[in-house]
Amino acid sequence: MGSDIENFVKWIRANDLTPIMSVHSDDLEFLTHLDLSKRNLKDLPESIGVLKNLNVLKLSNNKIRKLPKAIGELKKLRNLQCENNLIDELPETMGNLENLMILNLNVNRIKVLPKSFYKLKSLTRLTIASNRIEKLDSEFKNLSKLLYLSLETNELEELPNDIFESMKQLYYLDLSFNHLSYLPKSLSDIKELETLILEGNTIKELPSLENHDMLLKLDLSDNNLESLDFDISKLEDLKILGLDNNFLTSLPENICNLQNLVSLSVSSNRLKTLPEDIGKIKTL
Repeated sequence: MGSDIENFVKWIRANDLTPIMSVHSDDLEFLTHLDLSKRNLKDLPESIGVLKNLNVLKLSNNKIRKLPKAIGELKKLRNLQCENNLIDELPETMGNLENLMILNLNVNRIKVLPKSFYKLKSLTRLTIASNRIEKLDSEFKNLSKLLYLSLETNELEELPNDIFESMKQLYYLDLSFNHLSYLPKSLSDIKELETLILEGNTIKELPSLENHDMLLKLDLSDNNLESLDFDISKLEDLKILGLDNNFLTSLPENICNLQNLVSLSVSSNRLKTLPEDIGKIKTL
């Protein structure tokens, strides 16, 4: 432990962090919040494991290429921010962060999530947008406490069929700008969903969305939809509906029953007519 603290203090000094960090062992041992954002850091030392009481670690906007294995020793960590770095893989030890609730990995170079990642069962907010992820394992469904999930701008071509079956409380889901041509049936299992963003995929047909009666925003823009094959009038609370840049030739008549709709966007489709009662949506 003593040598680890000495090594960590050397790293603090080598990276000119003394203006924002103490080098006293007692202070380091009881440190709970650490913000190292925008410090031009290229690495983190294995000796970071000495920060046993750390709750929040912010590493965004650096040039870090990988996280040390010792990151898994930060057992009290609840919030980890790593946005806008050069990370291309995550250590297997990430799975040891059993109290981690918020994880931001946006704008990195990650292609694959390690198997241990799916042990992070305390996660409520996960953002992995703008990476290079090509595939998710079925074990992703283990992250059942998720409330907010962003996977936008990756390389996903499909999702496991059961991926959402345990995510009953998920209220925000962004899958935009991937290569998805269809959606898993388990999407219908998400009871609390309020925002669903599917823009910029190649989706031709949708699973039934009728169960999502709490949905406030639905963005289906820039896909390959030719029709809306579900009873859209069931989405009674819907306020924003985006259907731009598809191949729709008509809109269902019952879209006019969406009396809370404040925004309807249907440009660049193949529409010949609009529903007769479209003007009766008083909120548009």
